[in-house]
Amino acid sequence: MVEVIPAILEKTLEEIHEKVKRIRPYTKMIQLDVMDGAFVPNETFRNPWQLRDLPVTMEVHLMIERPVLFVNSWALPNVQRLIVHYEAVDNMEHLIQHIRQTGKKVGIAINPSTSTFELKPYINDIDLVVVMGVDPGFSGQSFQYDVLEKIKEVKKLRPDVLVEVDGGVNADNRDDIVAAGCDILAAASFLWKSEDLGAALAQLRG
Repeated sequence: MVEVIPAILEKTLEEIHEKVKRIRPYTKMIQLDVMDGAFVPNETFRNPWQLRDLPVTMEVHLMIERPVLFVNSWALPNVQRLIVHYEAVDNMEHLIQHIRQTGKKVGIAINPSTSTFELKPYINDIDLVVVMGVDPGFSGQSFQYDVLEKIKEVKKLRPDVLVEVDGGVNADNRDDIVAAGCDILAAASFLWKSEDLGAALAQLRG
């Protein structure tokens, strides 16, 4: 069964708490999307100190410029892994080492326009590759099917690395994504807009 992680991208602490409350009966893991309005054309809540007691385990997806400056502040006790964008990093080797020093797992995300070739120097030093199914920034976009090849390419580079697909994931495309080799589905609008959150999660899990 594929793992499904609900993604939360909200502008206020209250909205984050409300979604965590809704999802907790079904899962204890979320993805928190952190956007700065610079790397992506959208902004979300960005105060880690106020999230340290959030009653879930998180992967934090840093869709921000110069993420190296914010690694320590986001390495909260309830955070399992930190995801940074290849496109936002000048010295990836240094950043991977920095994240490791916090005790967190390391994920690298690549945009649809970024070649998996760029991951080759780092593929053995990370825990997770996030293949973006949309251009990052906004929930509700249509999935770009050509990224399915990226999943296969990443698995060829390193078969045992976890591959997560984030963006545009829904019940119609989940089978194609999983068949390509995906281990984790991150979903936002499909889940949050559903009338039955538990049933929507079950659909994606398969």
